[in-house]
Amino acid sequence: MVTTIIIDFKLYFIIIKTDSSHLLPDGRKLGYAEYGDPNGTPIFYFHGGQESRLSSRFMDSTASRLGIRIIAPDRPGIGLSSFQVDRNFLDWAEDIEFLAKQLKLKTFSIFGLSGGAPHVLACAYALPHRIHKVAIVSGTGPHDYSGKLKGVWLPVKMAHWFARLKNDFLLRTFISREYKELKENPEKRLLQLQKFLPESDGNLFKKHPEFGIDFINGSLEAYKQGVEAVIQEWQLYVKDWGFPLEEITTHIDLWYGGEDKMAPKYRGLHYHKIF
Repeated sequence: MVTTIIIDFKLYFIIIKTDSSHLLPDGRKLGYAEYGDPNGTPIFYFHGGQESRLSSRFMDSTASRLGIRIIAPDRPGIGLSSFQVDRNFLDWAEDIEFLAKQLKLKTFSIFGLSGGAPHVLACAYALPHRIHKVAIVSGTGPHDYSGKLKGVWLPVKMAHWFARLKNDFLLRTFISREYKELKENPEKRLLQLQKFLPESDGNLFKKHPEFGIDFINGSLEAYKQGVEAVIQEWQLYVKDWGFPLEEITTHIDLWYGGEDKMAPKYRGLHYHKIF
């Protein structure tokens, strides 16, 4: 008897390349995924807060079509990456420069979503000689921008408030509850998100339910090692970022949606004034 086994090679390849890692000079592990064309133009993607390298899986087909190689690393303590005590945003620039060297990339582009924005800016500040192009998509605003929470989704506001109060108990309790709800009822969390999205984005989720699956899987992966890294990152957002934005000389493209309530356009306009 002959048994025929059919393998979806594209799916198999995606699974394999979502679990890559390198050891950093200090012994930490830096996990990352790759999407798109493996021989394409290299672009590092920095995920949003409470997300991970898996959150960008939905970009794979578009990146392949455009000839782009997306490299999506997990930040410290997220997914496959080791936790880093007392880290700052400039530490991330060092990690990315090391990873680029390991991947034999002399130059590369970077872009980040939401909480990935300060990590993008840290790299733009510290690695201008290595970076070709820079973009921020719906990025969080600077720590000292008074309008950064205007019109923002309530759970995001609460996390910011608790982090700014420097009340570890309140922030830890809130983040732990967020994770519990996400883990126990991911469908409910996705519906809550869709209600807050602009109509066009909500329709996109309805048309492509796989995008929602990628979002949930990416968010769950953020808590793979627990809540410590998520808490640490919220604390980083609300204090001095450790480098002067005004001294960034690299050109930065800013992408903000006029109807976006998660990251209102006011943030982009504020960045525009700075740069």
